[in-house]
Amino acid sequence: MPVEVKGGIELRKALRKFTPDLAKETQKEMGALLKPIAAKARGFIPSDAPLSGWGKASVDARWYWDGRAAKKGVGYKTTPSKPNRSGFRSLARIQNASRSGAIYETAGRKNPGGNFSPRLPGNLVGKAKMAGRAIFRAWSEDGGKTNAAILKAIEVSRDKFNRAVGYN
Repeated sequence: MPVEVKGGIELRKALRKFTPDLAKETQKEMGALLKPIAAKARGFIPSDAPLSGWGKASVDARWYWDGRAAKKGVGYKTTPSKPNRSGFRSLARIQNASRSGAIYETAGRKNPGGNFSPRLPGNLVGKAKMAGRAIFRAWSEDGGKTNAAILKAIEVSRDKFNRAVGYN
């Protein structure tokens, strides 16, 4: 899933500064590539509460299962993220913004055989921090086609930018 692109952030900044139309075109192209993966991931999230007790909203509950919100929370972003502790940033990402959807996606990563995760429907797809039930499953079923297409879009943008500023 993660691919390291050296100079990706610098390219995006240069695109915005010198060829804003090309920057917008690149973001739209990446968004069009990520949209089907996000839609497929929404289909893997159950509408009903996956565990007993999750479907009941109460005054003292910090969160509860809301299938509609969990599905609606799956989205994509084509803007660079803030750097993590290691200094890495994502140029594009698919994420679940809802609390219950994010928990459903990642529950059981640290302890797959624990008391909680075996009762959840859907298997974890992937390994360790790169495992999940909906987004990671949709990405896995894609087979790397979207990864390759996004890298190609970045390369095409780079080439167009170099021609536009006369750098060849």
